[in-house]
Amino acid sequence: MIVIMTKFFVNPKHREDFKKRAIEGFGEKGIKGQKGFIKMNVLEPKNFEGMPPNDVFIIETYWESEEDFIRFTESEAFKKAHEEPPPKEWFTTFPVVEVYEVIKEVKE
Repeated sequence: MIVIMTKFFVNPKHREDFKKRAIEGFGEKGIKGQKGFIKMNVLEPKNFEGMPPNDVFIIETYWESEEDFIRFTESEAFKKAHEEPPPKEWFTTFPVVEVYEVIKEVKE
């Protein structure tokens, strides 16, 4: 299983705009039903006293294999999901995509 983590560095002035768009739109344009797709999580940053401010939203997608994810990136659903990106001023820098392989899973 692999996990794709896309990190969005959101301008604090547009935090609520991005959050609303993520809740209403992310995952709604065809990712469900893609071969090998397991699940998607949208993570909102939280700030804790004594720690630096955190404005990084993370979208995690879980896939049975790297091939399944690559196939998705070549699909019409992927193209449709990325047709109308949020305005550039919502971000402090470009998103970062990281790929991880699950080497251990602990469940309840």
